[in-house]
Amino acid sequence: MRFIVADWGTTRFRGYLIEDETILDQVSSNEGVSELQKGQHRDVFLRQCGRWLEAKPDAPVLLVGMVGSREGWVEAPYATCPAGPEEIAKAMVPVELGNGRSGYIIPGLFCEPAPGAADVMRGEETLALGSGIENGIICSAGTHPKWIEMRDGRIARFATYMTGEMYALLREHSMIGRPATEPEDLSGFDLGLDAAMRNDGENAVGLLHLLFSARASVVSKRMDSNLLAPYLSGLLTGDEINGALAQFGRPKSVTIMAEESRAELYIHALKRYGIEAQTKIPQQALLAGLSRIVRAHAQR
Repeated sequence: MRFIVADWGTTRFRGYLIEDETILDQVSSNEGVSELQKGQHRDVFLRQCGRWLEAKPDAPVLLVGMVGSREGWVEAPYATCPAGPEEIAKAMVPVELGNGRSGYIIPGLFCEPAPGAADVMRGEETLALGSGIENGIICSAGTHPKWIEMRDGRIARFATYMTGEMYALLREHSMIGRPATEPEDLSGFDLGLDAAMRNDGENAVGLLHLLFSARASVVSKRMDSNLLAPYLSGLLTGDEINGALAQFGRPKSVTIMAEESRAELYIHALKRYGIEAQTKIPQQALLAGLSRIVRAHAQR
């Protein structure tokens, strides 16, 4: 099946003409959701992808990512976990493209990973459905890593962690990261992992204490300042893994969806926990997930 996709993030617009799971043509621009005002999205889409609409008048049009957020084209209410391609296709929100043609915003997902906890995702649900994992745990690593439990090819539940954003805040806007110097000594990452792994069970002192302790170790000259930034990264990554294992149990393996450099950090960290990891290239997962959703939409 041939179809058109707009993968619309906060800072980037990417358009694809796809046949099954193969990209036939693509475009991109800096016209992300954060750069646009209400009412501009349709014009951007038509300018970037209009020639495909004209050439392929029967091709379905899917829009994925932040385009369905409050700042996007139309706010698409979240579907609820557990969910597979059929539930997501049913919850897609139409937008008018002109000449009687509609595009469909993929809605994202809401879940409660634990009592009293709420979580949402927009875009990662498509990657998870295209991961090829029928039963198991996926980590979609990024600014806000998401750990996703798959059951029978459907998203059962997920949990999001603030790891990347918290690291940036500590490094750029906090006294904790201020003493860090370059060039970084990457062995600090393992020291941070060690601290996180010890911060579990009866000996736990809490992440907030360990964060301040990192600064104290540098200013008291018990840690070299060029270890600090990697140490914070390792500490936050380890704390994320502790939280995920507490939620989802200890799997034999985890599938990491991320670009190579970030995926390697998680592979290294999980190995320290005795967990194997394999990677899935995000773009491959996106295409496979979109194909599953568009087929489910066509069958409705």
